[in-house]
Amino acid sequence: MKHIIPAVFVSAFFAISPAYAGSCGGGDHGHNPQEMASKYFNQMDANGDEMITKAEFEASNMAKMIKSFDALEPNESGVVTKSAFIETFVKMHPVTKNEA
Repeated sequence: MKHIIPAVFVSAFFAISPAYAGSCGGGDHGHNPQEMASKYFNQMDANGDEMITKAEFEASNMAKMIKSFDALEPNESGVVTKSAFIETFVKMHPVTKNEA
């Protein structure tokens, strides 16, 4: 079960990454995983405290893409910190030679 949750998380972000990455005028420009993770996190962090609560997640548009707050792997306090979110996202989205 512990491996299924990250797999769901990764699958969801692969599916929504192009939709939420934003347009930079087209072309070959891409965003690095840290930029993308930060953008996704900020969309969920309504009060800007660098922690996502379950309530913030459920109120965000990301809740439509990711069906469970638990997929974000909240810590023992029940929140997802920005640093942990970015770390997990980057591990799941390594930069390829074409993106570097």
